[in-house]
Amino acid sequence: MDLDNINDKTIDMITDAVIKKMLYKFKQEIHHTTPMSIGDLMKGYMPFRESPEEFLLAEMARLHTLLALYEGQEEFMKAAIIKRRLEIVQTKLDNLNDTDESDAGPQI
Repeated sequence: MDLDNINDKTIDMITDAVIKKMLYKFKQEIHHTTPMSIGDLMKGYMPFRESPEEFLLAEMARLHTLLALYEGQEEFMKAAIIKRRLEIVQTKLDNLNDTDESDAGPQI
């Protein structure tokens, strides 16, 4: 296609079409138009995106469960690895909270 002969009206039409397509895809990704089925949930589909904080909290819950399991089975090497990972996730969570607080503005 010869791009030198495209006028502003054609560029605007193409731009509008691309934006409409992107918005449609975004809406489909974030919000399902139909109720979710159990099958969708089992496949891992979510009607929303979790925040980084929610992801880290879920990871901490998973790691705490594994830690209790390994300590109960007296698998202390695995428990030590899980404890270290918990520390890393906690640090990430603390850093995330620190940046959120600094962006919040003055607190009353």
